[in-house]
Amino acid sequence: MRRVEDSLVVCEQCGLPHRWQLPTDATIARCTRCEAILGRAHRLSIDSVLALTMAAAAAYLVAVNAPLMSLSLRGGAETATLPQAIKVAWENGEQIVAVLAAITALLAPAAFIALRLYVLFPLSVGRKPPAFAWCVRALHQAGRWSMVEVFTVGVLLSLVRLAGLADASPGPGLFALGALTLLFASIEAAGLKHLWWHVR
Repeated sequence: MRRVEDSLVVCEQCGLPHRWQLPTDATIARCTRCEAILGRAHRLSIDSVLALTMAAAAAYLVAVNAPLMSLSLRGGAETATLPQAIKVAWENGEQIVAVLAAITALLAPAAFIALRLYVLFPLSVGRKPPAFAWCVRALHQAGRWSMVEVFTVGVLLSLVRLAGLADASPGPGLFALGALTLLFASIEAAGLKHLWWHVR
């Protein structure tokens, strides 16, 4: 028998609890007090979200290992991957920038993908993964810290500014970051609350 608290959801904005039912037919569940969004209906199944997450993992590997951009100036050419750019920022005395970039562009996205795969693989075959509740809570935090889209915009702005000083061209890593941004948006559109209904 399902406990009452298993069917409750608490608004993240004002803390008001609501009796929860998964929205259907493209509806949006909103808080009755502050109108904050509690959940959205979506058409993505567990298998679809798993496929998107696997695609995100492939895009992440390309984004980390391929050059973000190439610069040609006075006959010399330079390329840099994301980890190399973070290392250069550290060595040039920008430790805070380097640490924030490492967390938001490397560690948090990696944790987001790894936790999603850990949760979705068992759910896709009808099993509940160990430490499921902890993983979903950690996914919530990883989603907050992952700022791939901000980093992508920053690289694009740098590319535009450098174009006036040198011959700058985007590398495959930048295209992979763009793809990763779109994939993360699609994955996060499914939300996390629907995962709980697959383990009850």
